[in-house]
Amino acid sequence: MPRHPSIHPSIHPSIHPSIHAYPHERVRVIDSPVNIKQGGGRNRALAEARGEYVMFVDADDALRSDAVAVCLKTARRENADMVIFDYARFSSAPANIGEEICQLGKDASGLRGEDLRRRILDRSTPVWSAMYRKELITDNGLFFPEKVFYEDNAVALAMQLSAKTPVKINEALYLYRFDNLSVTRSTNNYHFFGRLASAVTLMDHLKRLGLYERYRKKLDFIFINQYFTHSIFGCIYRFDRVPMLRHNYIRKTISRHLPDYRSNPYFKAQPLRMKLKIFTHVRFPRLIKLMSNVSRRLHRAGS
Repeated sequence: MPRHPSIHPSIHPSIHPSIHAYPHERVRVIDSPVNIKQGGGRNRALAEARGEYVMFVDADDALRSDAVAVCLKTARRENADMVIFDYARFSSAPANIGEEICQLGKDASGLRGEDLRRRILDRSTPVWSAMYRKELITDNGLFFPEKVFYEDNAVALAMQLSAKTPVKINEALYLYRFDNLSVTRSTNNYHFFGRLASAVTLMDHLKRLGLYERYRKKLDFIFINQYFTHSIFGCIYRFDRVPMLRHNYIRKTISRHLPDYRSNPYFKAQPLRMKLKIFTHVRFPRLIKLMSNVSRRLHRAGS
């Protein structure tokens, strides 16, 4: 019997759905004649959604069968406009549930308002790890960029910081598949650089919504990591040959967006080892790539 594509029946004892568990009148399929990717699909769903709350599920992931009920109960009890939850890793092997991930920390369930927002700033959490009041997204104009990759990076943090009554619960309601091939784990994929435009878009949203000045130094550091540091590392470790044009572009344009990024207190406070890693990966990318390849070959030969 066919099952709902967002539910994996073998990875949680309470998940045994069939098509009959989802009456036809409660399910609508929105078909697009062109591939507008995840961002476009989510925007279409937001435009069509009739409920008060929305959740996002990637096509290869799953929800615990009671996820919506648990979130709604919490939202109504707390009058929350966002309910954040934990997630568990799983693979395609039957009944193969991995570790539960609590990115914000178990103690975050006792935080409210500004305290919880600052925890979100310190430990980012994915856009799919929460249920949101739909108006939180639509009224703030936080729609996803379309026909691009890393579209969630462009809006997730702005959504979460915009919540007036955020709540965190210690339940692993989302099931994240980790053994598939995606842009975030693939190699030699130039869609990886979609993260640059997403970082810029996120900062534009934060400034437009009046959130940037409130958390300026921390948000600048988040931008430095997303646009610069992790992208520079990606040039070296996610490609067989370092894409030097992209590497040089990232190195040169970070100063255009944040001219004084080196003076950011969070950037300066990083351990010396990380500072040296950033410096060498910026200045000597081909040498670092060569050393990485040699180390990998020696490791294979010794195993």
